[in-house]
This record gives sequence, C-alpha cells and structure tokens, in this order.
Amino acid sequence: MKSRVVSKIKLRQLLLSLGFEEERGKHHVFFYFRHQGRIIVYTKISHSGSKDIGQPLLSEIRRQLHMSQDVWERFLKGELSREEYLSILWQRGLI
Repeated sequence: MKSRVVSKIKLRQLLLSLGFEEERGKHHVFFYFRHQGRIIVYTKISHSGSKDIGQPLLSEIRRQLHMSQDVWERFLKGELSREEYLSILWQRGLI
C-alpha cells in the first residue's frame, strides 16, 4: 500500500458526497451513514492537529467504511457513487 496523505476538508467532502451525515462534537467530527433510518457505518475525524490525515489513520478509516483498497482508491478520486457504496455494504452483509 502506498503512503498517502489526505486533507481533512477533502475527506469530509467525499464522505458527504456519499450521503454521510456530519455531527460536530467537542473534539471530533463524526460522520454517520444511514440506511432506512439505521446507522450502518460511522467514522470520525479529529478537530485538532494537522489539516491532513496520514497513515495509519487513513487505513483505520478505510476499515471503518468497509472498503477494499481498490474501492478506497476510487473513493479518494471521487469516483464512487452512493449506489455503488450501498451495493458494497449489501455484499458485505451490512444492509
């Protein structure tokens, strides 16, 4: 796996584009993905620290989002649709 850094702003935009909901907490921003009113997937990003997210935190977020490395790369390029993500979650038995 290649080492990569992603800005918090870009990751936020990508999550929102998939339909994640955002909730700001005291120390973190939480992102929830709902299907039929139920939270299926969630992750969080810290308010503090760098404006960028690096490894190993990106790997943890990828795991929390239930994405393979190939899907993750497409997600980071903005090429993953909500419908495709729902299909992935269905294939993994989460919905």
